[in-house]
Amino acid sequence: MAANNTGIEQDRYKGMLETLQTQDAEIDQVVISSKFVVTYLLQQDPPNPGWRKANIEGPVYLVRRRSAPRYQLLVKNQFSNNDLVDDLHPDWEL
Repeated sequence: MAANNTGIEQDRYKGMLETLQTQDAEIDQVVISSKFVVTYLLQQDPPNPGWRKANIEGPVYLVRRRSAPRYQLLVKNQFSNNDLVDDLHPDWEL
């Protein structure tokens, strides 16, 4: 049974990669993913600084690309075509 699950996972990964490559042909690997995230933006300007929901929700992918930028974070927005794509930077604090 485990061998069958491995085949299913490989098929799922291949489908995920092919779908992402339709948006960016430079993607060559999905490093890790999660089925669902909600994004927030930090508003630092007065009068009401704080975290605000960004209306971007859906699966998130950490992808490796063939060209620069080598790694990107991608949230496929389930509400619109307004996806979040951000290049990874070593100064990020997560």
